Amino acid sequence: MTPQRLDLHYRIAWQGRWHVGSGYQSAVADRLQRRWGSRERDGVPFVPGSQIKGVLRHHCERLAVALGLGVVDPHSGTDVGDRSLVANFRPLTKSDLLIDRLFGSRYQGECLFVANALSATSSPENTTAVAARTAIDRVTGTVREQHLFTTELVEKDVRLRGEIRARHSAGVLTQDEGGFPYEYTLLVAGLLSLETLGGGRSVGLGRCEISLEPSSLRWNGDVISLDDALRNFKDEPEWFEMLELLRDDAEDQSS
Repeated sequence: MTPQRLDLHYRIAWQGRWHVGSGYQSAVADRLQRRWGSRERDGVPFVPGSQIKGVLRHHCERLAVALGLGVVDPHSGTDVGDRSLVANFRPLTKSDLLIDRLFGSRYQGECLFVANALSATSSPENTTAVAARTAIDRVTGTVREQHLFTTELVEKDVRLRGEIRARHSAGVLTQDEGGFPYEYTLLVAGLLSLETLGGGRSVGLGRCEISLEPSSLRWNGDVISLDDALRNFKDEPEWFEMLELLRDDAEDQSS
């Protein structure tokens, strides 16, 4: 067992307008787009890495549940959830939760580092437009009074690039005879399954497509193909059972 690291670069191609709120407003728009630069209001639109990481974790959790794996909400706030958090408060090498081993936990900290997704274009000119929206009263089905607001939207031509770095200590991840870790397979699949980012998704904003940059997927310093990264899914129809067997074997060897 050796320490594991994964580095990948990806692109975000938007299928329509999108918005990531900055919390600011102006005389032109009630909700301004978040921007990157020394002067935030004049910078280039971007998506924060923290937001991407949150959405990515949610998608990986959904995939894990579909594969029959356990998931614990790190922000549950319920008695049952809190008990689950306490029960799983352990070193990652002993954790039964694939998501915790991949992303990190309260016990051992973060293992996944997601950078901001930035545009390759330095000029912010002609990249945004202002659109008006209203709020609908769910009871009457009519427009609420005094609920007209404007939002700064980014045009779909502003493509972004992002980076993810995973760093795991020896024995944390699950491998079959030194093969590509199962947790990293889930990470790549979760990233490529993202279809929306930012706010306003309920009204069709933020639809996107994620793709890996050529030769940008590096496992322990070596380039690996997308097919090899996803091979655990393709070659193991009983994915859950194989994962459990490998974890049991690892525990037997370490005891």
